[in-house]
Amino acid sequence: MELQLLFLGVVLLTVEGFIPGFGLFGITGILCLLGSLYFFLGATAQAAALVGGVLLVLAVLGFWLIRRGPKSWLGRQVTLHLRSTAAQGYTGNADRKDLVGKTGVAQTVLRPSGRALIDGELVDVITEGEFYEPGTAIRVVAATGGRTVVRKEENP
Repeated sequence: MELQLLFLGVVLLTVEGFIPGFGLFGITGILCLLGSLYFFLGATAQAAALVGGVLLVLAVLGFWLIRRGPKSWLGRQVTLHLRSTAAQGYTGNADRKDLVGKTGVAQTVLRPSGRALIDGELVDVITEGEFYEPGTAIRVVAATGGRTVVRKEENP
């Protein structure tokens, strides 16, 4: 029984490493490993001290890995350290606060997002939830973090 629990614990921990989840396989695997130790060593004070010592070492090792692991040689080998720069062609969405208050015309169906022609420039826009047909006059009401929010112009 001890060997079956040990094998099952290792299999469950391996599954946890490959399947994203909230730790059900990992927790069950750890419990199986602890159960196999319990059955192998028996219910003695020496066995309890050994299991407690193993758990303490694992806790210290886990703390060290969290704090120092990414900075270690192995941690640097398994993590990505690339930067996305403008020189490489990566750019973020600029705030377009200059468009707030300006009017334009929807070029595509806005359901609720689409494109509009504002000051001669095609801009990705989003409505406040409404659907607008192409050709609808719109006004920019907000522009934050790359989102340009528009509303139907009441008096085109």
